[in-house]
Amino acid sequence: MKLSKSLFSEPEQCGYLPDQQWRFEYKKAIEMTSEEYTAFIHDGWRKFGRMLFRPICNSCSACQPIRVRCAEFNPDRSQKRTLKANEDLQINVSHSGMDKSVYDLYMSHHEARAQDVGWRKPTVFGSLSHLSSMEDNPFAIQVWKHKLNDRLVGVCFVEPLSDGYSAIYSFYDPDEKKRSLGTWMILNLIEKARLENLPYVYLGYYVEGCRSMSYKSTYSPSEIRNEDGSWSKFKVSQK
Repeated sequence: MKLSKSLFSEPEQCGYLPDQQWRFEYKKAIEMTSEEYTAFIHDGWRKFGRMLFRPICNSCSACQPIRVRCAEFNPDRSQKRTLKANEDLQINVSHSGMDKSVYDLYMSHHEARAQDVGWRKPTVFGSLSHLSSMEDNPFAIQVWKHKLNDRLVGVCFVEPLSDGYSAIYSFYDPDEKKRSLGTWMILNLIEKARLENLPYVYLGYYVEGCRSMSYKSTYSPSEIRNEDGSWSKFKVSQK
């Protein structure tokens, strides 16, 4: 394993909880295996491309790593409806995702989010840079492409770990809202992990009070990483 020295961001307004300030520690993974990254995940880190990061906020500890316990997972009624609604989709898993169909879907998703919830309008350079950075990894990731009659409707970038899968980033066709494709992609990750006898799917950070993170609480049972490094059963309120 080969990492850069740590870099630290300056405190600034939190993107999850606007009344708080966030600050991050970063390391660049020059060389790293999936097994080595699994240890970092257990220690509260996340990775985007080659950039490892973790929050080191002075006055807030709301960002808590969350993982689904796949062997015990039972879809709720809404999730069962999502599974049934998407039985006609096909999934292709590869190690590369950059092509025109992926780019076009990324742009459609982000343009719709900009209009619906105020995301920043995507640019060509920014979008290509974002997509490229996900594939520039020290170890091979997976790109799950979800298709309807050969038409791409969803993409999920996934990191294979020693004890499961880590969901990196996903986007989907904004014209297929009734399918709940974001939910569908996570449900498939959980099922794949279960079939491979892998215990966890890691969903990044859960932030209580952040509306955009609330969906992570619906995959049960799951666990939250505590500040002392232990993992405990997730409860909606950790306070």
